Amino acid sequence: MAMEPRLDIIGAALADVSRSQILCALMDGRAFTNKELACVAGIAPQTASAHLKHLQLAGLTSSLRSGRHIYHRIADKNVAGVLEAIAGLSPTDHLRRNGSSRHGGADIFRARSCYNHIAGRLGVLLTERLIDLNVLQLSEGAVVPGDHGNRFFSDIGLPIPSASPAHDPVVKLCLDWTERRHHISGPLATQLMQHAIRAGWLERRRNSRALTITERGYETFDRIFGVNREMIEGGS
Repeated sequence: MAMEPRLDIIGAALADVSRSQILCALMDGRAFTNKELACVAGIAPQTASAHLKHLQLAGLTSSLRSGRHIYHRIADKNVAGVLEAIAGLSPTDHLRRNGSSRHGGADIFRARSCYNHIAGRLGVLLTERLIDLNVLQLSEGAVVPGDHGNRFFSDIGLPIPSASPAHDPVVKLCLDWTERRHHISGPLATQLMQHAIRAGWLERRRNSRALTITERGYETFDRIFGVNREMIEGGS
């Protein structure tokens, strides 16, 4: 056998609609039970268990027990990054056709969680405004804190995190699969989403990656970031 990466193992794990739906649900960033994931994929819990075992053996998910329940989640941030990149290559016409469906297709485009940071139109607009304000700077294809970064984030109660021991960048670019433009990921972006949820700007939903933008959120994104409702909902 040729000494090459076993891409076929990952391909086989992804080559099932139900497993893909499970992975998309887990890209919410939270951990879910087998029953919850079965409901999302529209399959029986026993079938979901088999799919989850397949995904875990492929290294895409992990599980942990808490009391009587076993919770499943994306294995780590590297897996999440790869899945988001693959999503960027995948067809999305069905989402646009069903954008007004009861599943909230249009809301997925507007604002959603991408593992642990804000994605969708809101994530892209926030990123572009932070660059315009010199809070973030583009440098040789990467993004770094800008001259106004510390003060801006301190003013909203969000100090820029220190570099991790693994030398992961504090902030980096992630190509948004619906907007085809970049939003930010990394520790800073994670803190920003957590802060937005704690402050009541955004609310999580049950069984969906879509994030609800509250009235307080619309006001705050406009006042602090210069991203108004019309900009956010412009493509809905």
